[in-house]
Amino acid sequence: MDQILISGIAGGSAGIFTDFLFFPIETIRTRIQASNIKIDYYKSATKVNKYRGLVAQLIVSFPSAFLFFSTYDTAKKNGCSHIVAAGLGEFAVDFFRNPFEVVKNQMQVGLDPNIRNTIRSIYQIQGFRGFYAGFPTFIMREIPFSAIQFPLYEKMKTHFGNDGVVDHALNGAVAGGTAAFLTTPCDVVKAKLMTQRNQFYDSLSQCIKMIYETEGIFGFFRAVHIRTMQISTSGIVFFSAYERCKFHILAYNNKS
Repeated sequence: MDQILISGIAGGSAGIFTDFLFFPIETIRTRIQASNIKIDYYKSATKVNKYRGLVAQLIVSFPSAFLFFSTYDTAKKNGCSHIVAAGLGEFAVDFFRNPFEVVKNQMQVGLDPNIRNTIRSIYQIQGFRGFYAGFPTFIMREIPFSAIQFPLYEKMKTHFGNDGVVDHALNGAVAGGTAAFLTTPCDVVKAKLMTQRNQFYDSLSQCIKMIYETEGIFGFFRAVHIRTMQISTSGIVFFSAYERCKFHILAYNNKS
């Protein structure tokens, strides 16, 4: 089996497992970040199941992770640095993933009871462009996130070891937590833009301006502790699962 295909399968499998495990925490984070002076989703969606929106996440989870790691490893194989490879991987994924992210976020804050109603509501209110709400901010979050996380992970593997589950867990936790903390402002803006339906924010720049005017600089770091903890912990699970999955696929492939 080709090394690129192995990386894609390992990354996709690890992505599904991690997404399912940490979805309720992500839901809480999204509700806090999406809230504004008009509505507090953390309170209004208290009785909404924290796994609502999981279907949209799982549909896109494996293909997104597969596409990312296939692109990432292909770029590295062709001489790109870890930063460039990670950026290319995210760019390849984000256009495909954005509509699912919008549907997921709107379900997480309790706007609709199921995925079919959510898709219908988005299209009726905003048309096809509604599925690409927050896309520039999504790119602004994801590419820097991967450009920080993966080079740091690779660097830590070189300096601190890559021989077992503990090494993978520690390297993944530090890399994921660092990237999560630094990209939280983009995550906050993305959450607000993706969950609005009444055009509370007319544009990305107005959203940024309103956050600053109503919440101050700390408004851009809403739920930063939850995001950092969630992604740091999920980094332990994801990279451990990713490396072990690669190991077992390679071992099986070599036996065949």
